[in-house]
Amino acid sequence: MIPITQLNKISTNFSTKSQIQNDVINAEFGRLLHAAVINKGFREKLLMNPISCIDAGYCGESFHFSSEMKKRIKQIKARTLEEFSGHVIKLINMPTVSEMATLYCN
Repeated sequence: MIPITQLNKISTNFSTKSQIQNDVINAEFGRLLHAAVINKGFREKLLMNPISCIDAGYCGESFHFSSEMKKRIKQIKARTLEEFSGHVIKLINMPTVSEMATLYCN
C-alpha cells in the first residue's frame, strides 16, 4: 500500500505537470487566434477546416496540439472567429480524462 504522503507527492507532481500542460495549450491557442486575427485568409481557412489549417501552420510556424486536443478542435463548428474563440475557451476549461480521474480519486 502506498503511504498518504507519497500519494500527496504524486498528486502535487501531477497538478504541476497539468498546470504546465495547460499553460502550453493556452499559449498555442493564443498563437493560433493571433494569426487568425491578423490574417483574413488564415482566419477563413481556420473556420472552414481547423485541423488542416493547424497542420499547415502559419508563416513557417507550426502549431503544437496533442492528438486529443485536435480531436476536440475538429468538433468546433463556427462561422466567426468570436464563435470559434468561445469554443476554444470551453475546450481550455474542460478537464482532460486524466484530470477528471485525479479529481474523482481525491
